[in-house]
Amino acid sequence: MIGNPHRGHSWTRALLGVQAREVHVCGSLEAMELVKSLAEKMGDDFELHTYERMTELVVSDQPLADYKNVRKGDCIVAFSRQDIFRIRESIERLTPFKCCVVYGQLPPETRSKQAHLFNNDDTGYDVLVASDAIGMGLNLNIRRVIFHRTQKIQDGNSLKKGKVDVSMMKQIAGRAGRKSSQYAFG
Repeated sequence: MIGNPHRGHSWTRALLGVQAREVHVCGSLEAMELVKSLAEKMGDDFELHTYERMTELVVSDQPLADYKNVRKGDCIVAFSRQDIFRIRESIERLTPFKCCVVYGQLPPETRSKQAHLFNNDDTGYDVLVASDAIGMGLNLNIRRVIFHRTQKIQDGNSLKKGKVDVSMMKQIAGRAGRKSSQYAFG
């Protein structure tokens, strides 16, 4: 995300402005050269550690086709609040599932509460409808990540849409089937 033309400046500012002896940056190898270059320009050391994903991540060859086909543990990702609430309404109307909702403009406490409801089996909230906010800092017990669409409004302009970056899609999709999850693969 540090190389994202719309969000990269925030990540760069955060990385360069942090006052710490040591900084651990977790991300895909696509970001390595950029982070290494920043560290070198700042006169800092750079050390790379790579890790393998501990569970398998599989791309389905079948589309969901209809929201009545969601399963417990699914996360539907949409890139507008309007879509998020429409999807939640459809799922709750078509299935026995109740949905939690997570998007970037929710207060952190509300996001955490929604994550808690989704992660715990006894709450009755078995499906998550979320924005790309799930790709940053939330530990979620997700079976499958299903993208509602792969276009996103750019620069807050609803007339200007662009494809979601592959690195962002990987970051979001990687939330499924994590090692700490009850699901063996995502």
